[in-house]
Amino acid sequence: MAEAAALRVESLSRRFGGVAAVDGVDLEVHAGEALGVIGPNGAGKSTFINLISGALAPSSGRIVLFGEDITTCSADARTRRGIGRTHQIPRPFARMSVWENLALAARHARGGHDMRSVRANCRSILERTGLADVAARPAGALPLLRRKRLELARALALRPRLLLLDEIGAGLIESETRALIELIQSIRAEVEAVVLIEHVMDVITACCERTAVLASGRLLVVGDTRQVLASPEVAAVYLGTTDAGSGQAEDAAARPGAPATAAAALLEVSGATVNYGGVRALRGVDLKVRAGEVVALLGANGAGKTTLARAISGAVPLAAGSIRFDGSPISGLAAERITARGVGHCMEGRRIFASLSVEENLLLAVPPALRREAAARLEEIYAMFPALPAHRHKSGTALSGGQQQMLAIGRAMMSRPKLVILDEVSLGLAPIAVAQLYESLARIRATGVAMLVVEQNIHRGLQLADRACVLAHGSVRLAGRPEEIRGSRELRELYVGEDAGA
Repeated sequence: MAEAAALRVESLSRRFGGVAAVDGVDLEVHAGEALGVIGPNGAGKSTFINLISGALAPSSGRIVLFGEDITTCSADARTRRGIGRTHQIPRPFARMSVWENLALAARHARGGHDMRSVRANCRSILERTGLADVAARPAGALPLLRRKRLELARALALRPRLLLLDEIGAGLIESETRALIELIQSIRAEVEAVVLIEHVMDVITACCERTAVLASGRLLVVGDTRQVLASPEVAAVYLGTTDAGSGQAEDAAARPGAPATAAAALLEVSGATVNYGGVRALRGVDLKVRAGEVVALLGANGAGKTTLARAISGAVPLAAGSIRFDGSPISGLAAERITARGVGHCMEGRRIFASLSVEENLLLAVPPALRREAAARLEEIYAMFPALPAHRHKSGTALSGGQQQMLAIGRAMMSRPKLVILDEVSLGLAPIAVAQLYESLARIRATGVAMLVVEQNIHRGLQLADRACVLAHGSVRLAGRPEEIRGSRELRELYVGEDAGA
């Protein structure tokens, strides 16, 4: 391996308000190598790649590309200096043909002004990426794997020296993943270095000699890929056990009010299948939640957790299967009718109204049938979240991240749901804020409200739950009580790869 650095970042940081998304990262990518960058949701991976590509400006630190400081260069200037990238969600011009998408990118390449050279380059890339037979088709009509290939083809058309691949394996089935791995391996000789941000560990192990692990915006470790993936410290980051100093999680069977396993299902999902265009996001999922029960829905990024949550609350339609709630079918109903039946949903991303006060945000969520009880319900929510009453007249955006998340959950609870779905509520929060948030969730649990907790922090999810369900590639791979799931070799393999336990 050559000793020269293709890319070097020094004390690289990016802050959003009081949150350090990337925090003092020092890292080198050697010329001739493919470096993997992994980490759980919220680790700072997307921010890191956006800093390198120029989509974001750093708060501090330096970025050096092949010996040149590019820290203050624009994204276009970095493209001209040899950086090409893909995006996690393919972004072609949907109405333009595959060829037109590729030619447009090629014209922005280094030395891309000679049209004869541009056409020759495009033809060569179409052949190598397996897109020659669909060159005339609209890009928006392609299935996911072909859109992923087009995203890579467009990056290659820029003639990059450094290629940044962002979650290019997300959403693919196993056979498509193998095809993508072969494609990535085939282009290694055409670029001087590759940075591969990925959750699909098969792609990392097949394509990357070294791997860096980000956690809470900081560089945890970098080294030989198989040694990194076998590290207990890395597994602990993915499984959420690094903050488990308070001891073992409480056994659900010993908790007051834990529902009997023979109780009738409040929510029953049977054979749920969801498609997004050419992507099958859920594949015949079965799930039950009993009255008063807490079920943790776990899985790596792209496993289908959020899709299942949105299908239950009516935000996305089922392609097959059924969903019943409180004894009646709800699949196919409008989202507001499902809410009226007793399903609350706190979506990922908080989604509070910035122009409204805390109290106005909460009152806006009261359904017409409960307006006479609004004042009483408001006080009940304040009792669940003691940090909110002191800020009731402030704008929601004046709150800390943890308080904003409490407000978002409080809004979902204003309708007095029988079941509340909580989607990644700890994402992006500091450990102390997560601890305070889960204290509030325990208070909700004590009221008898059933909860479906979509969570990337496995330790926290299992600590709260009566049962857990683990998704992978849109299917249920593991289910059971927390004590059965916790420490399972299969759970570790689902997050950090099949070789991790070797």
